[in-house]
Amino acid sequence: MAVPRPGVQERILLHLRDYVDHADKVEVPFALSQMGIANAVAIARSNVPRAIAGMREQGHLIERQAHVTGVSRKRKAYFLTEEGANIADDIWSKVSTQPVRLIHPDGRSETLDLAQALESTDLPLRHVDFLRYIDDTGTVDLSTLSAELIERDLSKHIEKQLVTSLNDLPRIRRFFGREAEIDSMVALLEDHSGSILIPGIAGIGKTALAGKLLERFTHQRNLLYHRCQDWEGSRAFFEAISEWLSALGHNDLSDYLAVTPVPQASMAVNLIAEGLQDSPALIVIDDLHKVGDETLISALRALALRIPELYDVGLVMFSRSFRMVVPEADSSGRIVTLVMPLEGLDQESSRQILTAMPNIEMPQFLHIYTLSRGHPLVLELINRGSVGETFHATLEAFVEQEIFSRLSGPEKRLLGAIAVFREPMPLEAISDVDAETDLLDGLVEKGLARQADSENYDVHDLVREFLTRSMDESLRHELHSNAKAWYRTRHGIAAERIEFIHHLNESGDTEGLAEVLSTEGHSLVSAGHTELLGILRPLEGQNFDPKSWCIIRELRGDILSIQGRWDDAEAEYEAAIPFARKHKMAHELARLLSARADIAVKRGAMDDALEMHRKSLEIQVSLRDAVGAARSYNNMGYIYRRRKENRRALEVYGNVEDLLDAEDNPELCDARIRLASAFLEMGEMDRARDHAMTAFEETEDQMDIVHARARAVLGRYYARAKENELAMQYYSGALDILSDQADPHSAVEVAMLLGQVLSDAGRKDEAAEHYIDALVLAEANDFRMLQGELLARLGEVESDRSQKMDYLQRSLSVFRELGAV
Repeated sequence: MAVPRPGVQERILLHLRDYVDHADKVEVPFALSQMGIANAVAIARSNVPRAIAGMREQGHLIERQAHVTGVSRKRKAYFLTEEGANIADDIWSKVSTQPVRLIHPDGRSETLDLAQALESTDLPLRHVDFLRYIDDTGTVDLSTLSAELIERDLSKHIEKQLVTSLNDLPRIRRFFGREAEIDSMVALLEDHSGSILIPGIAGIGKTALAGKLLERFTHQRNLLYHRCQDWEGSRAFFEAISEWLSALGHNDLSDYLAVTPVPQASMAVNLIAEGLQDSPALIVIDDLHKVGDETLISALRALALRIPELYDVGLVMFSRSFRMVVPEADSSGRIVTLVMPLEGLDQESSRQILTAMPNIEMPQFLHIYTLSRGHPLVLELINRGSVGETFHATLEAFVEQEIFSRLSGPEKRLLGAIAVFREPMPLEAISDVDAETDLLDGLVEKGLARQADSENYDVHDLVREFLTRSMDESLRHELHSNAKAWYRTRHGIAAERIEFIHHLNESGDTEGLAEVLSTEGHSLVSAGHTELLGILRPLEGQNFDPKSWCIIRELRGDILSIQGRWDDAEAEYEAAIPFARKHKMAHELARLLSARADIAVKRGAMDDALEMHRKSLEIQVSLRDAVGAARSYNNMGYIYRRRKENRRALEVYGNVEDLLDAEDNPELCDARIRLASAFLEMGEMDRARDHAMTAFEETEDQMDIVHARARAVLGRYYARAKENELAMQYYSGALDILSDQADPHSAVEVAMLLGQVLSDAGRKDEAAEHYIDALVLAEANDFRMLQGELLARLGEVESDRSQKMDYLQRSLSVFRELGAV
């Protein structure tokens, strides 16, 4: 018979009853913190504030900041009032007589009152511990418990070593004022979890303020500083935060990114929120105005809504734009983001910056203050130079006339050489510039150049903007050409190739740009580097020959298709096709038609997809492109199978077999694997086995993605043949290889196949685990057909009737959206 145990609030009162003597202590046990309470009564820490809110309002307990044993800073601690202690005593008088059945380590069992049970064991068990371990029948199995286990349960999640990631944060030379702003921000973040947006004009001190805010939370929270760049996409932010979370012990986001070329905002935010569930943290995002990636904007919007649900987590965003890119309130009207515009410094702080003018008279100071409007960067530049008497209508005019116009030609040139780089660069990167590099120390001293670290230099964005706006075209092309030469030989990472492409574009080298895009563009895009769109989007057709322009439009379409913007992608493909036809670019035309067919399949327009695949196939046959033709035949066979036209499907698959017999091309192995998989689906077991074995043997020495897929299809064959042990052996080998690769589609398929084998073997729970893991990956990558199939398979293995129906209904909805039913 089920034995009811006290509710959460009653258990909290019983727990705190043992610590009434600590109410006046400076340092208190961990048990009195939110996490200690959560451990003792077996609830999530995020539920503790809600559970105690009513008791605090009724006067049963009090909350105060206290030093907590084992924690590096003060935390909220909770103590019973006299009235709360009396209520706790009444609860204990009732609970202590509750019968408990004990199973001792020697196997004997006995039933005692809870009070007697506490006395009968040598284990360090309190009343709330018994209530935590008691099962629905009122039994506590002492044979499964030990002192170490009990202690671990009570002390888990004691504050871990705090992790700080401030790699992008520039060094702060000097800082003045802003005490009120910092105090307000700290008070807001310490009061509750939330987000703050701080807009301010260029050079107003946003980055310096970010550094000081992070200083205030050092040794108190886990810290992350991320500086946005206009050429980077959402992936750069996700990778930065995934490394930080991994250091905190949460690897889920890193694992997700490893198999997902284009992460989904919703999935990434869910994983971020899970990683921060039990970790006090402050995330600072600088230069938010540079973000043009809608995925990152969507992620920040979703993150701002999730932050209030977390404990001791803050998100602070600095931007030049006053546009609200994140929500101010959620759907219930609760404020989730506060806006704190950053203005100029007050007069006292401004005067502290002017160290070169210690005896400046008030009229002259007011003149400078009026000109600068308390702008710290401008005041810093004035302090290191001089200022005239002319009044300037705008800050830009003031900086241009009073500061930049006074620089020498070599100084401007050297600043420009640094400014054209988008990242801090070492001196050797600008060594080809015809300027005296010993001028650099002087520019750093004037505050116009910055030393990012011991080797690298850059300039403030405000300085960069003034320089690039005033730089004549010939000098700009020359300086970007020097930067281009620096990157030309650097092939180590994709980011350096993208920088090379950027400088090719900015230097006006359209021929070089077209050549690199033609040779490297497709591989960069297929690897998920969608930030290339920022370079491709402003390009204009009149600057390129027709063939190059065709490839540029195709690359744009490929990126837009990856982003799920199918209408825009189709527009790019449609614009590229006439160029490909007119200039007899047969390979490109076949690719474009196949890309449009892929979009048609995703939309469920199977007739249109089939027609475009036919046209693509005609071109591939005329070119004797066996690999392309095999791919088109397989795609057509898939469509025929979807339409239940198996006879036609077998016909086109027969054409693939003919190509495999006639050609000796290793690249055709992928087509053979797809063919074996299709034959399995159609029940052509002998043909499937022959192709699966051949693919396995052809790739056995490679141990790459293709071999993993060959192992998977062979495992699938053995599963169909009811040889489950062999099937699991091949599937496991495939997953081992795929774990080191970035092929989410294959990983989903293999996990799904392994789940099917486990299901056939009667191991339904293990099968469901593999299906759920595969479903997460399929949803993250928008593999909608696979999502529908996985939901259907989850419905098959689920034992709970309501959950089974939910899975099957969701599966039906997915297939209906795809037009498959």
